[in-house]
Amino acid sequence: MAGSERTSRTKAEGSRLREAGNINQSLMTLRTCIEVLRENQMCGTNRMVPYRDSKVTHLFKNYFDGEGKVRMVVCVNPKADDYEETMLVMRFAELTQEVEVARPVDRPICSLAAGRRHRNQAFRDELSRRQEERPGGPKDGSVLNQLLDSLPALPACELVDPTDEHILPRLIEVLERRHRIRQMITEQYTRTANTLKSMLQEFDGHLMAKENFIHEQRGKLGEKDKIMVNQKNEMDRLEKKSKMLEYKIDILQKTTNIYEGDKRSLQQELESREQRLNRELSERKRMEARMQGMVSDTKHQWEKECPSFTLFQ
Repeated sequence: MAGSERTSRTKAEGSRLREAGNINQSLMTLRTCIEVLRENQMCGTNRMVPYRDSKVTHLFKNYFDGEGKVRMVVCVNPKADDYEETMLVMRFAELTQEVEVARPVDRPICSLAAGRRHRNQAFRDELSRRQEERPGGPKDGSVLNQLLDSLPALPACELVDPTDEHILPRLIEVLERRHRIRQMITEQYTRTANTLKSMLQEFDGHLMAKENFIHEQRGKLGEKDKIMVNQKNEMDRLEKKSKMLEYKIDILQKTTNIYEGDKRSLQQELESREQRLNRELSERKRMEARMQGMVSDTKHQWEKECPSFTLFQ
């Protein structure tokens, strides 16, 4: 069980440390798969074995599906310093000995993997279906039997008389006719095969041109998708910017309304103060006029009452 040792003892760094981490992760996935198998065996559950979580366990797909066989080889170090790691590995090995995988009943175990077996069976089914769809079906016999039936029948080749000069010439004639017919069939087959080959090559050329066109269109479509993604990102950015500007405009509008309210209140206060100052000014003018009148009246009274004072002045 490589990778079970602690990194503090191995002093692994860099790529070796990453490799040890990957090995430990694969071993943890393998332990999880074994525990799930053991739980399904003990509790009668049907939990999915997570063998796809690691490349190492994915190699044992046939075993986890109940179709393959695996053998585990555990290497331990008898040193006393590795006691804990050794006990951990041995417990895991003991656990694996108790695991039994249910074998499939509806199909035999063969040398092919599950995917290969399914593809092979699908090929056989498709081949049988196409043979049944042919004109006349498989009951008419194979093409080879039909060709053999179209050839001239062989005459009797039994020689009972050494002086018989008719059987061998007839046999030679029939064999020559059969040979000529075979050459004609071969030539016709060759011409048909060449025609079919040229048609297939032409079809492959058209198919390749169409595939190139499709590939080119997919490339253009990918570029357009990238442009659309960029435009969408730009639109999202502009939309976010627009929302931010609208938010700022809203804040400025609220601030302007507050300032306008303060301006109106200050203007009203200023108008009230101006009105109050105007009233005080008019009151002061009236007071001054009244005081001047009082002063002038007092002066006239004094002049009347004190003429000597006036002369003295």
